[in-house]
Amino acid sequence: MSVIEKNWQTTRATVTERSKFMFDNDLLTDVKFVVPKAKGEGGSKQVISAHKLMLSISSPVFNEAMFYGELAETTDSIELPDCEYDSLLELFRYMYSDEVILSGRNVMGVLYLAAKYMVPSLADKCTEYLQDNLHSSNVLSILPSAQKYEEKNLVDQCSMQTEEAVKSDGFVTIERSLLEVVVKRSTLED
Repeated sequence: MSVIEKNWQTTRATVTERSKFMFDNDLLTDVKFVVPKAKGEGGSKQVISAHKLMLSISSPVFNEAMFYGELAETTDSIELPDCEYDSLLELFRYMYSDEVILSGRNVMGVLYLAAKYMVPSLADKCTEYLQDNLHSSNVLSILPSAQKYEEKNLVDQCSMQTEEAVKSDGFVTIERSLLEVVVKRSTLED
């Protein structure tokens, strides 16, 4: 448990500063999320404390389905086995501050959560990150997610690099369904 400074509200002039202070801080939390630390960690879990109000004002899923709707959770501890700690932490960072720290390691998990919890502005940031970091060596791993989340611009950008990707080492491990999509792309019809 962290030590909270007295009158912390008075030292932060804006709502944004106060919201950032509340992020990843046990002060006034009313819900906890239990998530796997990382894939392949053998059941290791971590807890993220949060504020229902902050999550609800950013996501209709948290608001209507999880916290305040007819099927709302009645416990203050929610297990989320389908995500990793780092990805959920970045989703919450964004919900508290409009900031996100994306990396090659977490961007797909954050994109998944942005889609799941209906936070389109975060999904856009993830897509932008993927577009900025797209190259032939990773296009075949990005394309399935781009299709799954219906990110048309990213799919198009991936398609432009498929010919080079076919020549890469990663091509030999491609899934059949993705291979069918790659073969059908007009960039390979020349």
